[in-house]
Amino acid sequence: MIYLVNSFKEDKDTSGKNNPPLSEEGVQFGKKLKLRNNAMDFDLCYTSYLLKDFGSALILVGDKLIVERTHSLDNDEKEEIISFVKSLPKDKSILIVAGYEVISIIQEKFDCTLLK
Repeated sequence: MIYLVNSFKEDKDTSGKNNPPLSEEGVQFGKKLKLRNNAMDFDLCYTSYLLKDFGSALILVGDKLIVERTHSLDNDEKEEIISFVKSLPKDKSILIVAGYEVISIIQEKFDCTLLK
């Protein structure tokens, strides 16, 4: 099963304009989401190379799981995203943390659950 999470709110006041980290509000939201879904156990976790996506994933899985970063989730290139998701093992519980556009593409094509 594939579980999806939109990356949490990014910090607007940063010099890393193209790759901002999470805001404090994003971190707090992530901690609440983790508590709501604490019983979930993931086998794999994937995210893009963006700091806000990677940081969001780390909040959710902590040190229980290695967060795999992939360029396939870095942009909204539909065919690349679809190809990546098709390549994932079907017998695993997989968490994907990405931006809204990427999550929308995955939801459009695959049976998955959006965690809120």
